[in-house]
Amino acid sequence: MKGNIFGVLFSILSGVLIFLIVVAYTRSDRIAPEFRFSATDTIYDSATTDNDLKVGINAYDAKDGDLSSRIVVEKVVLNREKETAVVYYAVADYSGNVTKQSRVFPADIEDIDKNVDPDEIIEEEEELFPVLELPQEQEGAEEGDSESSATQETSN
Repeated sequence: MKGNIFGVLFSILSGVLIFLIVVAYTRSDRIAPEFRFSATDTIYDSATTDNDLKVGINAYDAKDGDLSSRIVVEKVVLNREKETAVVYYAVADYSGNVTKQSRVFPADIEDIDKNVDPDEIIEEEEELFPVLELPQEQEGAEEGDSESSATQETSN
């Protein structure tokens, strides 16, 4: 008899806990903030700061409101051929929902080349298409020989 009472009591408690979890989940903020861009005449050069890149961009969230102060510039990628700079932004609301977007600015490549350390510049080709070097098999080698040559190439 006591076993049946405990079983019924635990079943009721489990049902109540499941109900509370569902209510808490449905009330949580799962909608990411959104960016709003306005036109700007910024030209990316060696003197451009993150604050300059944030001009003309705002972030809003349905629950938290204006999140413009939380916008960060993740990185800037230069495209020398098109003379542009792609700026990547991110913003997170107070619930942890993150939005990322990018914006293209014209770039003064000559000024950047004169005044910026080349190691600090992220080039588009390097960022988007890294070159991987793979070991090559020797032609005419038998199966056992190619395995030993591949081992030698990787150990060097």
